[in-house]
Amino acid sequence: MMQEFKEYTGCIHAHSFYSDGSCTFPVIIKAAQGAGLDYLLASDHMTIQGRDEGNTGWHDNLFLSVGYEINDKDDQHHYLAFGLDEMLPPDYSHEQYIQAVKANGALGVAAHPFEERDVNNSIVGFPPIPWGNLDYPEIEVIEIWNMMSHWLELTTGWNKYWNVVHPRSFSTFPSRRLLAWWDQANLDRKVVGIGSVDVHAIKIRILKIYTKAIFDYKIMFKSIHTHLLCDCELNKSAGNSVTESTIFDRIRSGRTFISNFRRGDARGFRFWAEDGDSELQMGESGLMKNPVLKAVIPERGHCRLIRNGKVIQKGKATKIEIAVSPGVYRLEVLKGKRGWIYSNHIKILEKK
Repeated sequence: MMQEFKEYTGCIHAHSFYSDGSCTFPVIIKAAQGAGLDYLLASDHMTIQGRDEGNTGWHDNLFLSVGYEINDKDDQHHYLAFGLDEMLPPDYSHEQYIQAVKANGALGVAAHPFEERDVNNSIVGFPPIPWGNLDYPEIEVIEIWNMMSHWLELTTGWNKYWNVVHPRSFSTFPSRRLLAWWDQANLDRKVVGIGSVDVHAIKIRILKIYTKAIFDYKIMFKSIHTHLLCDCELNKSAGNSVTESTIFDRIRSGRTFISNFRRGDARGFRFWAEDGDSELQMGESGLMKNPVLKAVIPERGHCRLIRNGKVIQKGKATKIEIAVSPGVYRLEVLKGKRGWIYSNHIKILEKK
């Protein structure tokens, strides 16, 4: 039986004019509200000025958490940190700040971990900023799909004008190389995947005629969403710190999924395992003797069920119910050969 959850849809990784974004927090908040988001996690580069000024909290029906994006002295190993009221020492190595974020109970996210570019065709001035190594136990959450990185990876000198004018039309799916790493990592330890927008709304001049923002806030907030499935409602009266902690805990738990809103509203998607009266949700692991994987998809899509990194079943469906053996499972749903929904993993252990 499908368990009932409160579902919240939001965007992660947004920049304001306090770093290299182009708008103030009131403008960004209005854009997020206009996109129908329930929450937003903002992360300017190496500053928490937006948090210091009191922007973290409820803004009508939108909850905003202001963190920051950390980098090392070589501007590498970008790491999102949410929930810190004071910045970490700027000379920390990446090993030190991922450990410090964890030690302080904050939410840490490895940003654009497998970012890459075609050096011969990529746009000048935007080099890739990948992670060389993700094998740190303190890294519990990573960006599986970063919209801005995805755009830069697929944009060249030949198609840049089309991609600026039609910024969501090009999106395909997350890096297969990154997904393969993610599947392999979850065989040994839980690594939660989230989607991010990485919005800057950078202003550029097109053909010396007019100025255009690459992925303005309104457009980006209608692209890659991260959905949270909660046991209870996010309550304004509970206080900002409680709401913020609830969102962080839900992300860490892995009871989340990623969707590409350009391909359709994914609210209502569910993916779980049953064995009699027991259930395992996304992000959970447990013993099962006769496990059955189930899924509900809001619209008919091309489903790909992955076990231990290998596709074991695929086909178009709105519901899935399949008996399985122990293993680590996740589900992808594509529409029109483009990525739409990506679940987190369920780890089924063998019950003797």
